[in-house]
Amino acid sequence: MAVRPLSTGIKCLELLEVLSEQSGAVRLADVTRLIGESRATTYQRLATLVAAGWAETTEEGRYRLTPRALRIGGAALEQAGLGERALPVLNRLTERTRETSSLILSEGHRIVIAQRVEARGLLRADLRVGAELSFKESASGMVWAAFGPDSLRDLLKTSGVRTASEARLRSVREDGYAVSGGGETLQGISVVAVPVLDPNGRCAASMSLAGPEQWFKVDAVLRPLKSAAAELGATL
Repeated sequence: MAVRPLSTGIKCLELLEVLSEQSGAVRLADVTRLIGESRATTYQRLATLVAAGWAETTEEGRYRLTPRALRIGGAALEQAGLGERALPVLNRLTERTRETSSLILSEGHRIVIAQRVEARGLLRADLRVGAELSFKESASGMVWAAFGPDSLRDLLKTSGVRTASEARLRSVREDGYAVSGGGETLQGISVVAVPVLDPNGRCAASMSLAGPEQWFKVDAVLRPLKSAAAELGATL
């Protein structure tokens, strides 16, 4: 016996997709126009998402997704096997550049290494799969803070997580990548990271290359790194 899906549930899920495609919080009038429904119907569906904890209103009365969407999105990426799909891409990237490559995913207000391919040679960095990275000091942390959704930045702020300065993040957005390394954690190591963007231009992960700073050349590895990130992003 066939079961009919709930049309109201489908409509609310479609509204979630509409909100996810916006660059920031949006007005009721804008959402009404985007979904092509009446103002009353749009308001009812938005109220449903707010009551369920998927959306929230700003002080200006605009609507945006909550961090719950971020957590579910991270779980979806994990269950969809993004780390497994990334492995052959990372293998080719490491073979081409001879540097250690990593895929970094967001888990709430944390970012962790989800997949990693070590380069042949000596790389003294205590960073393995499952290791948590800093939003302020790591290249991937700066990429996530610069290219991640507004809900992530709001979560970081409310959680008291420190990030790089807005000037630094603006530079990362303009350049399309971030560079870090050195310090106590990465002594003698340089890292460059780029965002992995899905077909809708949203940051789904970050990808990085790391190597000994005495011979690590960002200009030499940036193009293959961006190419690998684009290849993986196209599969999402």
